[in-house]
Amino acid sequence: MKYKQVVVVEGKHDEQKLKSIYPDLECIVTNGSEISKETLNLIYETSKKREVVLFLDPDFPGKKITNKILEKNGNFKIAYINKDNAISKNNRKVGVEHANKEDIKKSLSSLFTVENTTNPITIKDLMQRGLVNQYGANKLRCDLCKALNIPLFNGKAFLNTLNMLCITLEEIDSKLKEVKYGK
Repeated sequence: MKYKQVVVVEGKHDEQKLKSIYPDLECIVTNGSEISKETLNLIYETSKKREVVLFLDPDFPGKKITNKILEKNGNFKIAYINKDNAISKNNRKVGVEHANKEDIKKSLSSLFTVENTTNPITIKDLMQRGLVNQYGANKLRCDLCKALNIPLFNGKAFLNTLNMLCITLEEIDSKLKEVKYGK
C-alpha cells in the first residue's frame, strides 16, 4: 500500500521506528538540524506532488528544522508528539525514536495543517482565557498544549503557532473545558 503522505523525520532511527509500525511508509530523513539544501529541495519538490508531514523531535533542534522547512510554502502538515512521550529509557535523549507505538499513531492521526493566514486569534483572546500575562497562565498553557498535542511555547510563540496551525477559539475553549473540568 502506498501512503499519500511522505513523513519528514530527523534521523535513521526515527525512520526505522516509523517503518516498524507502518512498513510501507515513505520518509525523508533530514540527518539532524544542519539540513542540507539538497534535502530541503527534495522536501519542497515532494510537497508539490504529495502531502508532506513534518514529524520532528519535540526539542529545540526539531523546532529549528521545522521553522527552516516552513520558510517556504508547501503542502505541509505537522505531527507533534509530546516531549514527555518521547524520552529515552535512560532519560537522556528526546526523540520520535523513543516514543511508543500508541503515541506515534496518535501523533500521526492528529495532524495540523500549516497555512499562512491572517491571525484570527489575538493576544487579547488568550488573555481573556487566562493563557498569557496572568498568574497561572504558564501551567494552563502547558495543560492546553498537552491536550492539543503541541509543544509548550511562551505566550507570543503560542499565539503564532495557534494561528499557523489554524486552531480555532472554539477548539481552544473545548480543550480548556477538558483541561479545567476533566470533560
